[in-house]
Amino acid sequence: MEHVGIVILNYNNSSDTINCIESVLKYTTVPIKIVVVDNGSNDVNSIIEISNYLTENVKKEEYVDINVKKVSPILLPKITLLKLEANLGYALGNKKGIELLYRDSSVESIMILNNDILFIENIIPDLLKELSILEKAFLVSPLLLKKDGVSIDYTCARNNYSFKEFILSYISKFFDPFSIRKKIYQKNHLLINNPGLLNEQYFEIEMPSGSCMLARKDDFRKIGDFDSNTFLYCEENILSKKVKAIGMKNYLLTQSRCIHLGASSTSKSKSSFIAKCSKDSILYYVRKYENPSFLSFYVFKSIVYADFYKVLFFNKIKKWIKK
Repeated sequence: MEHVGIVILNYNNSSDTINCIESVLKYTTVPIKIVVVDNGSNDVNSIIEISNYLTENVKKEEYVDINVKKVSPILLPKITLLKLEANLGYALGNKKGIELLYRDSSVESIMILNNDILFIENIIPDLLKELSILEKAFLVSPLLLKKDGVSIDYTCARNNYSFKEFILSYISKFFDPFSIRKKIYQKNHLLINNPGLLNEQYFEIEMPSGSCMLARKDDFRKIGDFDSNTFLYCEENILSKKVKAIGMKNYLLTQSRCIHLGASSTSKSKSSFIAKCSKDSILYYVRKYENPSFLSFYVFKSIVYADFYKVLFFNKIKKWIKK
């Protein structure tokens, strides 16, 4: 029987992870195999709470608890809890879960699911159907709604920024009398730029939200899935480039919907750390995937570092004020 493999990444947030799992199990009718990857949580209670929940709510033969040093079964049970020893970031953390699903011959497609996603309907059958019939479809995603269940999370349908747009966006953080940053943002967020797309059953996008997306396992393997050189940020930009390079497309399905609660894992991290991740990822992405000239990259790198040090400076001011 063909299964959909679902990777859910957890980091110090057992509450959202458990709610996510519950919503998937409640609404999903197709055969699934869930891999919950604990990304080196330093909150021991987070791991214990997830493990206890699975032990109490999942049949013994349908659940296995493993770590990176333990050999996993080739055919996975319904739910696997994979415990990593350190926080490997979004890309490599998801990659560890994907690698387990690659080995399982019963898994035909893979869904990447953030732990702050809540299913509110049975979306996977429709995603699978459209994935099989849409022209050159690599990846399909549902429409994401915000916590209120009504407002749209516009990150679910985006075009990739050009290198020029990246430069202008960073410059406009310092000086933006003509609202250039806002214009670029609106242009590349497709449902802001063209709300009428909601009347379509589906439409092509370059970048999905990494919060919820489905692709065939073989296609994921073909592009090498995630680039593990980023810790956080730019994962969707890189996927967009990889998909385009093999002549395939990504789509958003407007009639399939789920709720995205928000970046709860990142919100618990220090803003200086987040700023560093953003800096490192954008520089890596631009250097490898945009192929800029030496001079243009040097200019861009200088602007990115200026923005980074600005964040560090204001963080120190905030700490000083609080004392």
